[in-house]
Amino acid sequence: MNEYDIQTQLTQVCNALEPWRKSFPSEIEAINSLKADAATKLKRFSQEELHLSIGIMGQVKAGKSSFLNALLFDGQSILPEAATPKTANLTRITWGVTPTLTVTFYTSTEWLEIERVAASAGTSPEARVGRDLLAMVKRHQLDVPTILAQGSLHLPATDVTALLGQLNDYVGENGKFTPLVKMTELALPMPELNGYDIVDTPGMNDPVPSRTQKTREYMANCDVVFFLSRCSQFLDQSDMDLLARQLPGKGVKRMVLVAAQLDAALLDDGFDRDSLAATEHNLNKRLGQRALNEINKLADMRTQRGETSLADMLRKMTTPIFASTYAHGFAHWPKERWSQNSSMQNVHTRMTELANACWGGQPLTEQDWHRIGNFGELQAAFDAARQDKQALLQAQREGWLPQVQHEFNNRLQELTEAAQSRAAKLRKGDINELNVLQRACESRIHSIAARLSQVMDAAQQKAENTRRSMSAELQAGQADFSNLKTRTGTDTDTRSRQVSTSTWYKPWTWGDIRTVYTTVTKNYEYLATADAIDQVVNYSRESASNMEHAFRQVVSITTLRADLKRALLAELDTGSSGFDPTAFRVTFEGSLRQLKLPELVLHVGDAAQNISDCFNAEVRSHEMAKLRQALQKALTGVHQRLLAEFTRKVTELCQRLQAVSDALEQEMVKDLFKELNQLRDAFANKEQELQSYEKLIALTQSF
Repeated sequence: MNEYDIQTQLTQVCNALEPWRKSFPSEIEAINSLKADAATKLKRFSQEELHLSIGIMGQVKAGKSSFLNALLFDGQSILPEAATPKTANLTRITWGVTPTLTVTFYTSTEWLEIERVAASAGTSPEARVGRDLLAMVKRHQLDVPTILAQGSLHLPATDVTALLGQLNDYVGENGKFTPLVKMTELALPMPELNGYDIVDTPGMNDPVPSRTQKTREYMANCDVVFFLSRCSQFLDQSDMDLLARQLPGKGVKRMVLVAAQLDAALLDDGFDRDSLAATEHNLNKRLGQRALNEINKLADMRTQRGETSLADMLRKMTTPIFASTYAHGFAHWPKERWSQNSSMQNVHTRMTELANACWGGQPLTEQDWHRIGNFGELQAAFDAARQDKQALLQAQREGWLPQVQHEFNNRLQELTEAAQSRAAKLRKGDINELNVLQRACESRIHSIAARLSQVMDAAQQKAENTRRSMSAELQAGQADFSNLKTRTGTDTDTRSRQVSTSTWYKPWTWGDIRTVYTTVTKNYEYLATADAIDQVVNYSRESASNMEHAFRQVVSITTLRADLKRALLAELDTGSSGFDPTAFRVTFEGSLRQLKLPELVLHVGDAAQNISDCFNAEVRSHEMAKLRQALQKALTGVHQRLLAEFTRKVTELCQRLQAVSDALEQEMVKDLFKELNQLRDAFANKEQELQSYEKLIALTQSF
């Protein structure tokens, strides 16, 4: 059976089941929902049958646009590289006969929401960006209602150069219409784009919700994702939040992890190394280990949720590709092109100075820049995705069909069981027996709820125990990271004095002098501010990662559902006169599928900002004690913030568990009465209803 066959079958089933919607609303609605999901996926397969969708994902300012400009356009600034949170928007790049820019504006409703948030007194990113957008609108004196009423614009151009002129007005940092644009699409007559879509996302930490939603919609249909993380903040909490919460759970078949902006990390790390090779080795080892640890933890979490395919895909991306767009430019572009870019020129100058000061004075060669840029490996990964297009699309279809078929069979089985239960009650009983059944069930509900509450109580106790243990671990970790080792530096003092060079028997030399220089070296001890910053950053990352992992272990949603179901079945299996457990099972299992628990994602911000602001690179004498105090204060601040957030989430988790526990009895009573009332109505026209249920059972078993 192919996707068209199952879509046809789902349509036929939904149409055939419509007469029973009132009798079995939830079961039939579940099948209709599956049909809608299948239609969305099938539309993608039919309309974009020859297109492979490649998404570029990461935070705002991760270097996604410059990465694509270098990879696709040989460094030409086709995509704006100076995007900020207020101007970033999603861009879809595809093939087209004529260069065309399609601009989609915010809807009136979306813009009203931006205005509402901007008018608030808050300092959230959403509020700040909203105010920035309104300021840009005012500066350009835009007629907002008229522009938004257009919905979208299609702007063809004679060539790519002309298209770039138009593009800047809509996506440039100071573009006239930029503040009103939600997304753009570029159609370019480039043969290498034929059959492919490249989606340049603004970063899912975009503070404008409507842009984020559009990004999610596009990412949901991506087949391949290149995930960019800056080496200087590699896989930080925001990155892991992005991967844990917003990576589509279905659809993506391949991910490539890119450790981007390697040049910035080399500049940060290189002062402590005696060569470029040592610096590269240290970064590769340290960041590679972080990728292995963090991605595997995320994969383990997906495995616990039963998402084994996604977990397997994540484990395949634990080896990052280290890359630098700037270094690639230094190796491959004429100097006049990159020297006009102030950021690139600054990086080149600083790298050259670093090589002179710390790496033996050896200048960086073209081969060095080529290796640091590493675009050969990136291009190979990109080309591999293109070459594997048909296999990836086929994997999409093959992965989707079994899932839909499995869900369809389960939901059809639930409907069959519900109809069989209803029919059995009609055949065997009467109104009097129904009343007896109700009284028997009511007498059992309380004991069933009590047994299930025990499971919830155990989960709450585990959560509280975890909170206590994590507080102790944080305290111990703080002590480990509070030590700073002194370093030894050398001061060089060059002194000069003048000496006479005259000779008594050479009168013409009388009065001649020369300057003599004497160099005096003196060792001194100092503390490196960078070490203190590293201690705070590493403590923050390690503690946050450990706490998130511990929180996930408190209550596994899969385990909790299994424990609740086991407790329910144990109570139902005891049996009693007049008690029919079928009245509970279907409804209860449906409730368990909807059970969701809070997740913990910790953000500590730039906890070392005060240290970097207040101290120079080297700290000597009495300032060393002040640096140690600042380090201790920063670590304590991280400890307090993390523990407070962890405690808040544990409290939220316990409240959620308690709410579920409290609602069990009420929900079971409500659902039981609903089922029994439907049976009472059926008894009023018993024979006709029985024929209807038997017809439904025969129909469901025929599919």
